[in-house]
Amino acid sequence: MTGFWPAFQQTYLRFDRRVLGLFRIGLSLVLLYDLGRRFPDAALLWSNDGVLTTASLRKVPQGSPQLSFLFGFESGPSVELAFAAMGVVFVLYGAGLFTRWMQVLALVLYSSLNARNLFFEDGGTGTTILLLGWTLLLPLNDRFSLDALRRDAALPTLRARCRSRAEARLPLITFAALCVLLQASVIYLLNAVHKNGHTWRAGDAVHLVLWQHRVNTPFALWFAQHEPAWFSPFASSMTKRTELLLPVLLLWPTQLKLTRPIAFVLALGLHLGIALCLTLGPFSYAMICLVWLAMPGAALDELVLRTQRFRGFGWRLARVRARVVATLSRWRLPRLTLPALWQRRGRALREVVLGYMLLVEAGSVLCSNPGVPRALRIHPGPVIDGYKPYVRGFQGWSMFAPDAPTEDGTLVVDAVTRSGRHLDPFNGRATDFEQIRRGLAPHSIAQSDYFLAMRSSRNSRYRLDLARYVRASPHAPAGDPFVALEAWWVSYVPPKRGSYEPGPLKKERLWRTKLTRQL
Repeated sequence: MTGFWPAFQQTYLRFDRRVLGLFRIGLSLVLLYDLGRRFPDAALLWSNDGVLTTASLRKVPQGSPQLSFLFGFESGPSVELAFAAMGVVFVLYGAGLFTRWMQVLALVLYSSLNARNLFFEDGGTGTTILLLGWTLLLPLNDRFSLDALRRDAALPTLRARCRSRAEARLPLITFAALCVLLQASVIYLLNAVHKNGHTWRAGDAVHLVLWQHRVNTPFALWFAQHEPAWFSPFASSMTKRTELLLPVLLLWPTQLKLTRPIAFVLALGLHLGIALCLTLGPFSYAMICLVWLAMPGAALDELVLRTQRFRGFGWRLARVRARVVATLSRWRLPRLTLPALWQRRGRALREVVLGYMLLVEAGSVLCSNPGVPRALRIHPGPVIDGYKPYVRGFQGWSMFAPDAPTEDGTLVVDAVTRSGRHLDPFNGRATDFEQIRRGLAPHSIAQSDYFLAMRSSRNSRYRLDLARYVRASPHAPAGDPFVALEAWWVSYVPPKRGSYEPGPLKKERLWRTKLTRQL
């Protein structure tokens, strides 16, 4: 038993600080990507000038509680300005400048971005929030950061700087490493377990996904027209097998230099393949960052030793870094370190907080997944709920499960002008019911998510905001205002495997509204 704890630490409680530094940079790119893809629709979907006002959300919230600092920004330009400010925070987070503050701000701001309009909450936003949470108390700025340069420049002697650099090369022993491994394993395992429907058993799942024009990429649109009949059964099976294999590789207690890199390569292939075909927000990229956190430092050392070019680049980078530190040292920067006693107390408190977080997240897993045995699916009390309702990032994992969608469709808003013309109020062009069957949806993925949400009768309470927006739409012809709107769900059935002609278009009118001045 004397050797158990050191071995357990080495296997499950150890982070390499280089991995943490590169993770910080990668996650900042994920945050900037998710913010950037929303920016063109900031006024439409996140402001009172658009289709969902703060007054409606305060009256009938999408979730309880629903808290967001964006509720304080009403007009479209002000929301765009808030988005830009979030972008600055995410850039500073990635650069590693004032990193401790940026870690807190990034979590608060991204959670607020998600909470302002919950129609876009999905596995990608959930995974990103979880990553920000699990790493909130970790020293992400020890390597590859501007803070590390400032810290070394503030030291008085070269010997002190060398000692600081040596300390930054030491591994970080923390309970967070185990939490991250368990988190990644739970996501993959539950996603695989929940894929138990007919479309996965018959091998049709990937084929059906390729025909989801609502969320497809141009590559998926092209490939769906050339897909061999054997491809979908093979890809569907390999997707489930990969998701089942990844937890085994991540938690395997030996040969970490082999199992963890293999897990990362498999995750990289799986998620880049998904991202190549589907625009599902940040999920694929956030999962790559999550699995990267499991990479052992020994694997990086092996890579550097085997690659002479990396070694030469490392030496050149070290010389540049030394010059930058020497230049900064002339500015007499203030010391950034806390007293040793406070550092020890901070580390102890961090582990206590991580233990509580594991309890909260485990409760979320147990009550959010049908794959969990019914006896364990108990709703946690307020203590175990903890911060979860406020930060969100819930742990329900069932991507395209239990079945892939067997039809593809979108909401078509048909606005009628006083003269009887039928136009799309979101672009001013003639209403096109056939577009979804011909090719990609003619709007952004954010609008697609909104349209999908508005199909549900439970969101009928937000139709008045949509009617108000359409009545004031800038795309109405001059002198010919919109006087009515009809909302249609337009869908088609994808073709059978080996065929490339989709089924006929189906139209279902969901509601009709007159646009009166009282709206």
